[in-house]
Amino acid sequence: MTTHDPAKMAADMDEFGCTIHLNDDSSPSTFQIIGERACGTNVVRKTIEENTKMFRTEGLGWKHGFPTMVAIPRGLIVVCVFRNAVSWALSMHKRPWHLDPELQKLEFSDFLRSEWRTIVDRPTDFEQLHPEIKADGQPLQFDRHPVTGKMFKNLFDLRRAKTAALMGISNRDCSFAWVQLETLQSAPEAFMEYFRQSLDVPAKRDFFRPVTRHLGSRFNSSVRSRPETPTEMSADDLAFLKANLDLEAEAQLGYSY
Repeated sequence: MTTHDPAKMAADMDEFGCTIHLNDDSSPSTFQIIGERACGTNVVRKTIEENTKMFRTEGLGWKHGFPTMVAIPRGLIVVCVFRNAVSWALSMHKRPWHLDPELQKLEFSDFLRSEWRTIVDRPTDFEQLHPEIKADGQPLQFDRHPVTGKMFKNLFDLRRAKTAALMGISNRDCSFAWVQLETLQSAPEAFMEYFRQSLDVPAKRDFFRPVTRHLGSRFNSSVRSRPETPTEMSADDLAFLKANLDLEAEAQLGYSY
């Protein structure tokens, strides 16, 4: 086991939009992506998959939930994906995966302030569901507080808890990476070169293959008519964001508002 330096990790996030910690001297051969919906988990996963010889697994559990794995094996790196909270919130309103249909009807400002109530509306999205469990329409337990079992009071309350859980991967005696979606989006080839060289893993081919397909865009609304998502956040909504997020944690990830 090797220790990590929180100050260096924060500096890495500011400078590179990524920080990487290896728990031993060997290069990882397997990776799993975890991160909240609308954070770009699919594009990060596909970029790594297309440009390294690492094997992708989902064996640690649902990528959008709180970590519940039994163990994290040697040779596996957990890649945690983050996104600026403003663009993330706008995207969550545009594609509110698994959200209760009544809440999908809300205007953006009301959406931000409503209790976060999600359901199992697409059972096939959850490999963990045993065939004997009839879960269609039931509350999505992955979105409940992992200790109290309660619903989160709003979208940013959910983000606050899941961000803490993802950052807590750094305390689980495993190899991990924190990745800003924006860094990969702005310079995917440069990011991939930094990522691959930091891990000392071989490239899959002698050229970079970008991801051009929007893999998370298959959202189908549960209601006939939904309000348009604004292009930017109002001053009141930004103030609400700041009041409900852990701004110190956000700053460690390289985000300020």
